[in-house]
Amino acid sequence: MLFLVAILLATGCQSNNSNNELDEAQKKIDKSNLAFEIPKLDGYEVSYVHHVFPPQDKQGNVLGNKQEVFITYTDNKGKLNKLTNEQKGNDEREILYGPYQGDTKIELTYSTIQSNLEKSEMVEMDGEKVQRVKIGEHTFFLFNGDKGSITMNYSNLDEATMTSITQQVIKESK
Repeated sequence: MLFLVAILLATGCQSNNSNNELDEAQKKIDKSNLAFEIPKLDGYEVSYVHHVFPPQDKQGNVLGNKQEVFITYTDNKGKLNKLTNEQKGNDEREILYGPYQGDTKIELTYSTIQSNLEKSEMVEMDGEKVQRVKIGEHTFFLFNGDKGSITMNYSNLDEATMTSITQQVIKESK
């Protein structure tokens, strides 16, 4: 019985620690003056987040204002992969959360600039125009809003799930 209690406490602590790390990742995004919040998707857990900084010239001067936040979601998050300090970040990007093991089901990229999907069709979701394209087992949706663009890459998910998540992300990004 005592063993079971210890396992439950350890699991709860790991989950709380993971949530605290995700909160810290959001704080770093906020400090970068990005108008973006990491979406919480029912049935999926965030397994990885990294921030791509604006490009710089050789002297370190910022060139433009393009920034990106890349997030992966899994339906069953595993153990944290250990990274070296060199892998965690450099002048171009910083890993803010994870990476945790798991089968990636959704990749979401927020960019401060408008984007375009080649060979896509235009669909309407909740009154918004969204680009959609299917490539092999992946289906991509792209929404351009006032604050930039959000690209979602779904791996082997059904149409209803992809539509529901895309609609949620669009609503939350406005």
